[in-house]
Amino acid sequence: MKNIKAYFLFALLMAGGFMQAQETKEYYPLIPKSGEKQWDTRRDFIWGESDYMINWLGDEIELDGVMYRKMHYTLDGSGYYFTGLEGAFREEDKKVYVRGWNSGFQHFNEEMLYYDFNLQVGDSFNVASYSEPCFIQVVAIEEVEMEDGTIRKKIVFNTGWGGEENETWIEGIGSLAGVSHRFDPNIVGSFFSHLQCYFEDDNLVWTDGECWDGVEETVEEQVGVYPNPASDIVRVEGITVAEVQVYNSIGQLVKTVYDSNEINVAGLPEGVCQLRITDAEGRSHVVRVAVKE
Repeated sequence: MKNIKAYFLFALLMAGGFMQAQETKEYYPLIPKSGEKQWDTRRDFIWGESDYMINWLGDEIELDGVMYRKMHYTLDGSGYYFTGLEGAFREEDKKVYVRGWNSGFQHFNEEMLYYDFNLQVGDSFNVASYSEPCFIQVVAIEEVEMEDGTIRKKIVFNTGWGGEENETWIEGIGSLAGVSHRFDPNIVGSFFSHLQCYFEDDNLVWTDGECWDGVEETVEEQVGVYPNPASDIVRVEGITVAEVQVYNSIGQLVKTVYDSNEINVAGLPEGVCQLRITDAEGRSHVVRVAVKE
């Protein structure tokens, strides 16, 4: 009888250990269905200039019956500033797909696999963008702790370019060269990009440098824009406006308003437009406004 009890207890302990081993570690999606994300990336060009590229996830969009989220960007460099639409991203089974936005032809490109967080050591991944295949190989998988205390998977690749393991992805964040700057042989050597800060719902999750501060991203308590959403007149409150540059949802500069706190957004297509505001004291602010018809 004692042997039967001992065996039963042993079986329970083994079953409990097996169940614990089967527990699934939390996965942090790169492209969630909802929530805000922002990536601050510094880009250093071989001819000596640098700029900052800010990516953020926008609204959902349906393309050919499939739901994606828009990826927007802001570029702030020496003597230029503009925003635009990077493309449409979606995630399924820990794989991230992208349809790049072709601004010249005003359409989205064909879908391509951009990230795969199912990869294991020894696996290869094709990083070529619409060209001949180019494979990089996983050489290490690690776990790293973020600024917010979460533990996430890190995938390290050998790109084969000079033998350096110079491509790294982090679960939920993407490439440490910037979410849209994953290794691509077509642009190797033209510039070097480096993710400096990453935010989720305005919370700093990862950092490896100073966060972008070229334009002051203001909050409602500092600069108010009413109404928001809007269909015609938008009024800026909290500052005296010297100039407002209005960019539509695909990053095109559509109008400039001087010395007025009222901006007419009527006629703009539905979506999120961006107001780059210079106040009377010369400070810059960026405010997003949802335009509705």
